[in-house]
Amino acid sequence: MVGPTVRKAVESFFAEIAQLPDGTYYVSLTATTIDDEEPQLLNMEIDCRRGVSLDEVLGVIKNGLTGPA
Repeated sequence: MVGPTVRKAVESFFAEIAQLPDGTYYVSLTATTIDDEEPQLLNMEIDCRRGVSLDEVLGVIKNGLTGPA
């Protein structure tokens, strides 16, 4: 049995949203964490989708911030 995924402490989230020529949207959500072994920041892509509605964009962001239901 697979256990739950443990997410490192996130320093910040970055959401990129763009309206596409067909009226749908592109959304990308990334998180920045601090590396436990080296003095550096790590960027992790959480989700990236294109051709979605504005409601789906908000859903991607909400799910990324709160984790899967």
